[in-house]
Amino acid sequence: MNVLVAIHHRVTAWAISAAHVDILRARFPHVTFLHAVDREADLAMAPEADVAFTLALSKEAIARAARLRWLHASGHAVSHFPLAELAARDIIVTNSRGVQAVAIAEHVIGCLLALARRLPDTLRMQREHAWRPNELRDAGAPWLVSGKTIGIIGAGTLGQSIAARAKAFGMTVVGMRRDPSRGCPPHVDAVVGPADRDRLLAIADVVVLAAPSTPETERILDADAFARMKPNAIVVNVARGSLLDEAALAAALTAGKLGGAILDVFETEPLAAESPLWDLPNVILTPHSSGFREGHFDAVVDLFSENLRRYERNEPLLNVVDLSAGY
Repeated sequence: MNVLVAIHHRVTAWAISAAHVDILRARFPHVTFLHAVDREADLAMAPEADVAFTLALSKEAIARAARLRWLHASGHAVSHFPLAELAARDIIVTNSRGVQAVAIAEHVIGCLLALARRLPDTLRMQREHAWRPNELRDAGAPWLVSGKTIGIIGAGTLGQSIAARAKAFGMTVVGMRRDPSRGCPPHVDAVVGPADRDRLLAIADVVVLAAPSTPETERILDADAFARMKPNAIVVNVARGSLLDEAALAAALTAGKLGGAILDVFETEPLAAESPLWDLPNVILTPHSSGFREGHFDAVVDLFSENLRRYERNEPLLNVVDLSAGY
C-alpha cells in the first residue's frame, strides 16, 4: 500500500516534518510513504497513492489519483477539498477533528479575558512607561465574564471545548447546531437551531463562530446580524473567514455598535495591511494561529496511525466526514 503524505504550507506550523514522516515509516515498515513537499510533487506522486494524508490536495491531483480509496485531512476543515468528486468515487474522507480544539478554546478564553481586563490598554501603558489607573474607569473599566452569556454557533467538538471553559468562568452557554432536536451537548445550557439565530444574537454578550464552512454558514454574521446584537457584544471568529462579513463588522465596530472582536481567521489571508480592523482598539487579531500548540503533529500522526491500523484491519475509521453535509 502506498500512502501519499502531502502536508505542506507556507505557514510552517501546518507543514509536516520529515521526522514525523519517518515516525510513520517506522510504525508501518510494510507501507510505502510518498512524501510530497510541494504541489508539483503532489501531482507526480498522486497516481501511485492508495491513501492520501494531506492538508490540501488539488482537484487535479485527486483526479490523477485513480487508486485513491481513503483521504485523511491533517486539519479539521475539509471544505477546500472537492467533496462532490470524492463522494462520486466513494472515497472515504476522515479528518483530524479534535486535535486543535483545546488550543483554540484556550485561545478564545484567553483573548476574551484580555478584552474584559483591558489588557490591550494596560499593555499600551506599559510600553509607554505610563501609570494611568484612572483610565481604567467608567467606559474604560474592566468587566466580568462571569455572569455573561456566550452564544456559540457550532456545537461540535470545538464548540463544546469552548463551552466547557466558558462554564468554568461562570458564563451561561447557548449553542446553535444544525439539528437542535439532538439536545444540549455537554456544558451547554440551551441549544437552538439555525431558524433561531436572531434569538441567540439578541441574548448573547459574546458570539463565537465555531462552525464549519458550508453554504448554510457563509456570512452567517452579516450587517443584519450585527444590528441585532447587544451594543457591547463581542464577536469571535475562530472558524473560517467566510462565516463573517468583515466590512460590515468593521463598520459596526467603528460606529460603536459592538463592544469588540476577536479574529483569528479572515476572508482573505494574510489580512490586507489597509484593513481597518488592524487599528481598532477593541479588536484582537491573530494570524490564523489559534490552533498552534506544542506537539500538534505528534497528535495528528498518532490519530492517522490509529486510523491506518483500522483501515488495514477493515475496521470503522475515526472522524469520518459526512461528504453531503461538508463536515
